[in-house]
Amino acid sequence: MTQGLLELGEVLLASSRRRLETVSRNVANATTTGYKSEIDFEQLQSAEASTDARSNLDIGPLRQTDGRFDFAIAGDGFFQVRAGEQLLYTRAGAFHRDTEGRLADAAGALLQAIDGGDLFVAADAEVSADGVVSERGVPIARIGVFTPHEDATLARVSGIYFQTDAALPVENAQIRPGMLEGANVALASEMLDMMTAIRGAEIGARVVQTYDTLIGQTISTFTRRQG
Repeated sequence: MTQGLLELGEVLLASSRRRLETVSRNVANATTTGYKSEIDFEQLQSAEASTDARSNLDIGPLRQTDGRFDFAIAGDGFFQVRAGEQLLYTRAGAFHRDTEGRLADAAGALLQAIDGGDLFVAADAEVSADGVVSERGVPIARIGVFTPHEDATLARVSGIYFQTDAALPVENAQIRPGMLEGANVALASEMLDMMTAIRGAEIGARVVQTYDTLIGQTISTFTRRQG
């Protein structure tokens, strides 16, 4: 029985630690453009112990920036960016024109066109609501918006980036030039999760303390009998 108490205490402490880690990441990214909050797996299936976390893909609030190369997606889908040889997916649409005329985000990942390839644009390029990039009124490319294939997985690589093994273009995707999508972190909900995790940790600590007390009493009783 005492061993069971120790295991229960350890499970409660580990669960609370993971939940606090998830809350910490969400709160730390509450102002990160395009960030998707994490949902601790144990909140969805409390009966199972897991370290997995899922992403909340709800659309975050859109805000006007008037940046020429700031874009938000109105609806589902992700921008496709290239980081080295790796294709990644993100809702963070803050791009700038790099020294080679390509659209890059703050980390240097390059925005991809709908038909593949880096997007090269002139400094005065215009983007329409359907993602078509025009220079002096002449369409030259279209911003790619993609969604994972229904049989594919979408996994967070880090921060604002996701990866999937199969993505399809979103038909009739709508772009909001001059706007950015904010993080979808609900701070009130995160604070509630934090308090729940703290209470779980307190209960876990009390269970472990009870185990220690019982073990101490058992050893004391055994010692007296031996004496």
